[in-house]
Amino acid sequence: MKALLLLGGFGTRLRPFTITTPKALLPIVNYPFIAYQFELLRKYGIEEVVLGVGYKGEEFKKAIEIGKKMGIKVYLSYEKKPLGTGGGIKNAEKFLKGKEPFFVFNGDVLADFNLEKILNFHKEKNAYITIGMVKISDPSSYGLILTDDEMRIIKFIEKPKKEEIITDTINAGLYVFQPEVLEEIPKNNEVSIERETFPKILQEGKEMFGYIHYGYWLDVGTIEKFKKGNFDLIDGKIELLYKKSEENLDKKDNVLIGNNVVIEGKLIADENVIIGENSKFKGKVIIGKKSFIGKNCTIENSIIFENVFIGDECFIENSIIGNSVILKNNCEVKNSALGDNSFINQFSKISN
Repeated sequence: MKALLLLGGFGTRLRPFTITTPKALLPIVNYPFIAYQFELLRKYGIEEVVLGVGYKGEEFKKAIEIGKKMGIKVYLSYEKKPLGTGGGIKNAEKFLKGKEPFFVFNGDVLADFNLEKILNFHKEKNAYITIGMVKISDPSSYGLILTDDEMRIIKFIEKPKKEEIITDTINAGLYVFQPEVLEEIPKNNEVSIERETFPKILQEGKEMFGYIHYGYWLDVGTIEKFKKGNFDLIDGKIELLYKKSEENLDKKDNVLIGNNVVIEGKLIADENVIIGENSKFKGKVIIGKKSFIGKNCTIENSIIFENVFIGDECFIENSIIGNSVILKNNCEVKNSALGDNSFINQFSKISN
């Protein structure tokens, strides 16, 4: 069986980080986000994955290597122009043709879907399409799905107005398609599967069902949700690739830690990280490969990417620091997102 990951978007809600790196390759607890999706697929025996890519498509050659190391064969389906969710699926048709149903995933969902149960449900219902759903407290920013007692889909409400919120079940960004669904989507057009294809198929009277996922689910497409995804993994709210440990320091090879370093919470340090003496870490802190933290720094509830230099006496709180950032001595960064290659001069103060 095959799966398609839809990764063609610009990731605008995750800027500045997506200006240089596609969303799917940003680090979640020091692994590229896409590796978590690969891990879920591998867990359920899916070893062929198609990536529908557009923006920064060449960067996804890295994903081929990531997949190879995980025993997954990765194919790239390039979009020459933005095609939307439906157009992206149609563009990957040559990889997905056949007699078997296939999975489709939105590229910004971190979840522990039970793919075996969803597939069995799809087959038992003899469904044309099965849509994974989740219940959330505020569904106003998502597409609502109404079902009958048999879980047959009867209505879609995309981005509802307040008075239209009559259910708490939303589209979870996971689908099981029969291969014939590909024929429903026009070629080389920008098509929204949610707004155009699904309502059309529903109108035609074809069997569409919803399957409610009650486990972990998060759309990591914003700065705050991206941070939450990192910290939820540390807390063990979802287990994929990163496994929660009770130690307050989780370090890889060649990590050097100076004298009198204090950890009040959890510190995760990747390979070749150097931490200066008398520095303090509070809450949850993640540090990427080859990063340097100076003396007498305080870092709290923050994520630091790779090749970052942080000088002495710096204070960082509730922030994300991109790749290859330089913070000179005595800087203060609060509630901020610093894009890759930023240079912050000494005694600077940045706060949102």
